[in-house]
Amino acid sequence: MNTDGDPARTEEVSVSLHHAEQPPGTTEPPATTPDSATDSAPDAAPDPHARYRGAAIAVVCVALFVDMLVYGLAIPVLPLLPALEDAGSTGTGILFASYAASLLLITPFAGRLVDRHGPRTPLLLGLIGFGAATLLFAVGGPYPLLLVGRLFQGAAAGLSWVAGLSLIAMVTPLADRARWMGLAMSMVALGVLAGPPLGGFIATHWGTHAPFVVAAVVALLDAVARLMLVPRLPHQQNDDPAGPTTVLRVPGTLAVVGLIIVQAGLIAALEPVLPFHLADTIAADSTRIGLLFALTVVVGATLNPIVGGLVATVDNRLLTGIGVLFGAVSIWWAGAADSTWSVALAMALLGAATAFIAAPATTLIGVQGGKASPPALGGAYALFNIAYAIGLLIGPLLSGPLTDALDLSGALTAIAVLTVVGGGAAALCAPSIAGLTDDASPRPS
Repeated sequence: MNTDGDPARTEEVSVSLHHAEQPPGTTEPPATTPDSATDSAPDAAPDPHARYRGAAIAVVCVALFVDMLVYGLAIPVLPLLPALEDAGSTGTGILFASYAASLLLITPFAGRLVDRHGPRTPLLLGLIGFGAATLLFAVGGPYPLLLVGRLFQGAAAGLSWVAGLSLIAMVTPLADRARWMGLAMSMVALGVLAGPPLGGFIATHWGTHAPFVVAAVVALLDAVARLMLVPRLPHQQNDDPAGPTTVLRVPGTLAVVGLIIVQAGLIAALEPVLPFHLADTIAADSTRIGLLFALTVVVGATLNPIVGGLVATVDNRLLTGIGVLFGAVSIWWAGAADSTWSVALAMALLGAATAFIAAPATTLIGVQGGKASPPALGGAYALFNIAYAIGLLIGPLLSGPLTDALDLSGALTAIAVLTVVGGGAAALCAPSIAGLTDDASPRPS
């Protein structure tokens, strides 16, 4: 490697060689000069990304919260628009499914964009898509415009999720990364929790267009945050980026993907079948059912950063194993429960399960991206999005037919067994973060 004429590069190489020559287990540097003593101290050199960290975490948390808030705002309102009433249930189903389809299609592109240009470009592109979607929803029709708006919304979410999680991985040290990832996922949960009731309340009192006016205001605040903070954030240039398939070939990644699928699939499995069971067995109305599902979100959002803080000191395989066990017990319990309090305890345990799986897995997938050749942080979080979407698809596809073939209790018992077998294997086979340093994780240069 030629470093002639580049004093900074020469100094960097000499410092790296100095570290490599230091005997294992020694605490004193072999050289006695002040400069070499400073260089060999692990904490002496300031973290070049520390000044970006607060801005990065803030902009990602705002972006993910706003994305899920507006997604939730639309859930109770879109079916009330005249254009959707005319389209019927099939048209409504296509409109809602188009969000996931667009997110899946854009996700690999978003990963490559992050690895080629860094997170700034996709975050700002996501902002454009988000603004376009909000504007089209506010117009209220006709149906093709709403469909285009929903496609823009899914694409914006794919860009924001991949870029946002990649950005947190870039600017946080590995020891703290899971805690900040947990905070970001908590903001997602809060957006999911707040969106539907807020959208329904606003539409009831001020009409079906009013929620999208609120969404436009929220989008404007998000735009200010991204435009002010994103230009100051670092980015990593990679002219030959790898995609999700490259990350998937890294040993251990398949197990991490399995954990993400299990986490997403557990809640998704309950959504189409549990409400009918609750209405029949405990005469629960829509409000009570909504509160029971909200309990899962609240518990998960509360525990996400707490579990994330444990990842630095507790083996992630133990944490995810606990999450898998909690998930299996909770989903079986939800099918067997015959009282509101019993269901509430099961849903709270399910929220804990999602936190114990999500916080370690969100960090692990980024570490796996750093091990890819070439390193593919964007590709890693593109794979995260794909795995999460697969879980959302598999959950209902299992619970619906199984409930028809057996009954709810039998169906959820079967899913609990599958969770223990598949999720347990994934937890045991997942790589361990223990012993890794920031040298093994992707950081921007």
